[in-house]
Amino acid sequence: MSIKRYSPLFPFFIFLAMVIMAVTAMLSFSAHITPQKCEESGTPVLYIDTEGGKKIKTKEKYVKATYSINYGGKNLSGSCKIRGRGNTTWKTRELYKKPYLLKLDKAASLLGLPEAEKWVLMANTADKTSMRNAYAYYLAKNVWKDGLWTPDAKFLALFVNGRYEGLYALTEKIDIHPNRLPLNTKEGSFLFEVRSQKNKAWNFKSKQDVAFSIRQPENSSKEKFESQQNFIQQVEDAIFSENFTDKEKGWQKYLDLQSFADWYLINEFTKNHDARFQASCYLYYNSSTGKIYMGPIWDFDISCGNISYDGCENPEGFWVKEESQWFKRLFEDPFFANFVKERWNSKKELIKKSPEWIHMAAEEIEGPIMINDQLWKNIGHRQWPHAPGWKRRKTFAAEVNYFSDWVEKRFEWMDKAINTSGVQK
Repeated sequence: MSIKRYSPLFPFFIFLAMVIMAVTAMLSFSAHITPQKCEESGTPVLYIDTEGGKKIKTKEKYVKATYSINYGGKNLSGSCKIRGRGNTTWKTRELYKKPYLLKLDKAASLLGLPEAEKWVLMANTADKTSMRNAYAYYLAKNVWKDGLWTPDAKFLALFVNGRYEGLYALTEKIDIHPNRLPLNTKEGSFLFEVRSQKNKAWNFKSKQDVAFSIRQPENSSKEKFESQQNFIQQVEDAIFSENFTDKEKGWQKYLDLQSFADWYLINEFTKNHDARFQASCYLYYNSSTGKIYMGPIWDFDISCGNISYDGCENPEGFWVKEESQWFKRLFEDPFFANFVKERWNSKKELIKKSPEWIHMAAEEIEGPIMINDQLWKNIGHRQWPHAPGWKRRKTFAAEVNYFSDWVEKRFEWMDKAINTSGVQK
């Protein structure tokens, strides 16, 4: 088949050829990055070998594999399954480096994290620093530390079938699990998520047009799902009722105050785009307390200025408070607004110092990041979500400084906004 230069298909085939050449070049280059080079940079190496060398092509089907990892002088290995995961990060054309879900045949402790079967291999490909998720976990664990579980993550170099895939963050998956969310599903506890993409088994939209998915327990019955749906709707009805500020009849009867305040502050402070109740907003019902808890936190790759739309690149202005249906309503109650203000002021000195963590973490990860960038060419190149000024930032240090400067500006604005104009309308 020949395509003439004046054919309308000519530009498409030129583009396709360029993509194929770029991917081929990246795959060829990855063969020159060795496990030894990664270990010398201080990064543990995870080896995944799929059955028959099969490629990991979809999010729907697992590929059988074996894994091996050396950490703390010990080698851990076993059988596993692996598949793709994510929504935007899986399907966006510019994000070639893909995230995965790893399921071990037998629970194990990886990189010193509590043992479990399921692990997320976070690519962090939309974030040129790869640190925004880790920064959010740092805030949750070290600033807003209230005893509730927050995922942890450790960086590693991933090799699949002998080929270097890049720097990944081995991350604890949000699961009802003894070492993660120790909830009693037999007594009625369940995990759910605000999720605009309804690709799970149990989904519904509330009266306020919030899209929810029941995540766990997974093998639920239709009757159980309807009961959970009705309960969530009952809670939302109380939030939007005329007497919603009433302690016995309104939102306080159903929602855990501190978890909602802390989740709000972490997401508002980082101006996390998805936190407007769009996606990756987790909640759970704990039958032992009879309350809904907000969290655990998740998905901060397009936070802290790493975005180019909806005003989230601007370190000034409220976001979650104005865009999330539930939180917008909660702030109409002076009790909630004042609690958030008190919570911010009790933590603000730690928040103000948090850019120190960014620079400290950057020093540790710079070597592995540069190896990753030899393959994926992220820094200084066009890539969604096209954070402002990306063309000028040609180095990892420049990206880290942009991240840190944005956080400092955000702190100054939020502290003034909360304490001068208040968080109430």
